[in-house]
Amino acid sequence: MSAEDLERRVSKLEESNDHLEKSIIQLNTTIALLNQTVETMAKNEEKRQQLLDRSVLFVIGGFISAVVAWVVRGGLGQ
Repeated sequence: MSAEDLERRVSKLEESNDHLEKSIIQLNTTIALLNQTVETMAKNEEKRQQLLDRSVLFVIGGFISAVVAWVVRGGLGQ
């Protein structure tokens, strides 16, 4: 193997290494963005669930208030 062959192989290895490093950087960036997106989606889902729970409790509370008011006003005795 000649010195020229070794230089050519080293050059190809350096190019391949540079390409792999760029790919790893892109993958790390993509993973970071995906993590941020997942966290944002989880927070939004939690907020939506809290709103749904509050709405259900409000409706149930309104129904119970209506029943109690009906009973206090005479209810079944009318």
